Amino acid sequence: MRIAIDGTTLCAPDGSRGAGIEHYTWSILTAMITLSPEDLFFIFVPASLPFESIQQLKALGPHVKILSPFRPTFSFISRHLFLPLRILIQRPDVFFSPFGQIPLGWRGKAVVTVHDLAIYDHPEWFPSNQDFSTRVLVPGSLARADGLIAVSRATQKKLQDLFPQTQDRVHVIYEGVSLQEVHEAVTHTNQSSRLFPFDRDVVLMLGTIEPRKNIVNALRAFDLFLQSHPEQVSQARCVLAGKMGWHTQEVEQVLTQINTRWRSIEPDGVIVFLGPVTEQQKWQLLSRAACLLYPSYDEGFGLPLLEAMTVGTSVIASDRGALPEVGGEAVVYVDPEDIEAMSFALTQCLLVPEGMRELRELGIQRASEFSWERAAQQTLDILRKVANQ
Repeated sequence: MRIAIDGTTLCAPDGSRGAGIEHYTWSILTAMITLSPEDLFFIFVPASLPFESIQQLKALGPHVKILSPFRPTFSFISRHLFLPLRILIQRPDVFFSPFGQIPLGWRGKAVVTVHDLAIYDHPEWFPSNQDFSTRVLVPGSLARADGLIAVSRATQKKLQDLFPQTQDRVHVIYEGVSLQEVHEAVTHTNQSSRLFPFDRDVVLMLGTIEPRKNIVNALRAFDLFLQSHPEQVSQARCVLAGKMGWHTQEVEQVLTQINTRWRSIEPDGVIVFLGPVTEQQKWQLLSRAACLLYPSYDEGFGLPLLEAMTVGTSVIASDRGALPEVGGEAVVYVDPEDIEAMSFALTQCLLVPEGMRELRELGIQRASEFSWERAAQQTLDILRKVANQ
């Protein structure tokens, strides 16, 4: 099978490995390539993809063909006209887009992955000026795709509610975790790292700083926890790890207010914003945190939740979106709008950690059911089915 892949999201715009869709794209593609040496993979890569990453892809085997962009900038015309022409020359049996959009000029068989559709219900959570994408690109891609992959049943339901015509073409394939990568990252963690002094209990929030992540309520819940247990001011820290996204003003204001409240006791602040972290730093934080606090208003999957369970870290998460579907019975769920309930969950997790032992063990067991290898094999099956139609 000849598979053409839009690898636009193989990395973040700055060339870093990125998170979210970038992490999914890299993980699913490398797993598919490894599993299927008999297939040919033609991967269009962005100009920002580092040379080292390109070499990593090529090292996976001679069945990987890299299609580099014509120029450093990737314009609208380049993506929607030149890219389809370049792909067409390779005579692919099927085209795969890991991020839900097909170039306007592509008219062959195609499969796309849909991560979430929250922007249709809550456009205020997202950057502005996305009308063309939400009204033209995404609906057009969903209409033309021969196969659709939803990363959860929650995403599948929302997809079918918004676009009923897709119902017979949607397949649920969960994301995963590479246990080998986790083992290597945790094993090689520098215990004396200066990323953050792990001399206190760390409440970790991981992900892009944006409204959907519900960070304001999470910070207020942590503050309420400290007010209820003032002896914990010098014993616990809330750590935000992730890039600064959009509509962040309220998060910054609340963070400053809370740190100011406790400055006389903790001059360095009870809340720390680390900014973007590397893969190894991410696993260091996850494996050494007292808990992951993940109270998003909505998630199409929620990979940080799964990653935290993989390393046996307690998880407090929202009861909305796909999070209960992923976490099962291994997570403490809260209403994302209930600050008191979130604060009480933090009290359970930080002050009675032995009570979380069973959930941590359940989390490790549940996380083992999700793997990139399985996701890759199921994705290849869908691609093969579409190619043979």
